[in-house]
Amino acid sequence: MLHTAAFAQIPVVTMSPAFGEPGDGWDKLLQLKNGNTVYLHFGKKEGLLLTIYNPQREPVVNDTIHTTQWNAEDLESTEIDGIYEISGQPVIFLQQLVKYNPVLYRLVLDGQTGQLLREDKLGELPSIQHRSVFAEDNLASHDCYVEKDPDSDYYAVALFSGAAIQKNDSIHERIQVLHFSPSHEMIHQGWFYLPDTSYSYFSYIDMTVQGKEKVYLATVGFNAKRKEGDAAPKVLFSMLSPDSATFAHRVLDYTAGAGNMTGYIRTATALSQVYLLLNHPVNGMMMNVFQAPNGKLRRHMEWKLPELNGKAQQELGYKDDFKGTPQRLLLHEDGSSTLLLENLSFYKQGNSQISKLHTNLGDIGISRLDTAGREQSAVAISKYQVITGVCEPFQLQRRAKSAWIFRNKIAALNTNTYLSYDYIATPDASFVLFNDYLQYLDTGGQDRVRKPLKFAVDANFICCRFYNGKMEKLFLFGMPEVTKGYACMMGAADYNAASRTYATLVISRKGLEKKANIAWIKF
Repeated sequence: MLHTAAFAQIPVVTMSPAFGEPGDGWDKLLQLKNGNTVYLHFGKKEGLLLTIYNPQREPVVNDTIHTTQWNAEDLESTEIDGIYEISGQPVIFLQQLVKYNPVLYRLVLDGQTGQLLREDKLGELPSIQHRSVFAEDNLASHDCYVEKDPDSDYYAVALFSGAAIQKNDSIHERIQVLHFSPSHEMIHQGWFYLPDTSYSYFSYIDMTVQGKEKVYLATVGFNAKRKEGDAAPKVLFSMLSPDSATFAHRVLDYTAGAGNMTGYIRTATALSQVYLLLNHPVNGMMMNVFQAPNGKLRRHMEWKLPELNGKAQQELGYKDDFKGTPQRLLLHEDGSSTLLLENLSFYKQGNSQISKLHTNLGDIGISRLDTAGREQSAVAISKYQVITGVCEPFQLQRRAKSAWIFRNKIAALNTNTYLSYDYIATPDASFVLFNDYLQYLDTGGQDRVRKPLKFAVDANFICCRFYNGKMEKLFLFGMPEVTKGYACMMGAADYNAASRTYATLVISRKGLEKKANIAWIKF
């Protein structure tokens, strides 16, 4: 019996027919409810390429998407705000700078044929040439945001203007939220402002949608120049209801002085509650629980992670606590949660003319917390990767909804899609997936100083399985060798919890030869 259970936990891999390594750009997979898998390649030279694989994992559609409004040739000024399956169709939300104005577009594709069914402009922001207001560690958001309800196909779009308020500006019309149905009809539009004008500027934290009923939004409210009697910056929890043209607000007084705040907001429909996790670089993490119907704060508690600290000290040799950055929160139906953390540190490299910021993506920490926010168990895993640029908190949360910014003009630096990690839990085991630099493959003997993973060509995909209190490392595509390796594009991956299937893009290298496959890993 034990043997069968253990055997059942070895993930099973299915590979697509091989194809050439994708060109410079960005890649994303989407597993649809009809069993098809959509592969999108946003190519700097090729435009938007689409391949559809049927449930038998065979390619049945290969096409280029031709748009009339979004300019596929100008990826440098494009960012993707989300890719979702809505009403059985892949839907891409992206914004592009048009004469310095951010414009948000929506592309709806057919889930069987891949054809572009509709392309709509959803909104436009004022020019980015006017600087966003920055005060007390808060930057007024000047951006478009899209969030879909995970339990339905309703979604919302938020349009934030963050430039300094001019004399003739209407302070009531700087931030608006559009609420859409699964058929892409706008069912509600709401303005976001404070009736008492105690705050003029707002920094976006996160947003979530509850069906056709509500849109919840978390922000930091602040003022540009503090006058005597002005309110200190605070976090606002705000709610848009179908019968109101404006948001109702709850100011979280205990957050006075909030700056550089990040977070994550999600509804627990069965419990009629809304959860808001706030992360402050100095004060740590605070979980807030609100009543869903009226937005009333029920409780807030500081999240401490003694189990994870202990694991980091025992297994990774830490002298101090694990000071990881929250990257994703998985909220379970009963109100318990799994928190994914990553140790981040930043440094500059290069001379003063082209000094570049880099982020060390270090060790992994994963904590399981009960409904009261008490830590139940934890794992700590050693990892060392480096990216060009700054990695912000909740990066894995954004990756899960396919947010991506095309900023690196140098292809060699575009390794971010290979870095960080993924976590998958099944009823009787859990798995941590990441690419690593395997030092034992180095020629010329063992170097004692640990080397980070910097380049995709050095990456090897590792699956850590946690089962019966033990961890073991699995190589799902074969044993890496000095001249043979397998790297996965973590940023392209999509996990289907219903079928327990993780789809990703694998780049295999043998000597100087490289090839790509879609891999479906069933856990």
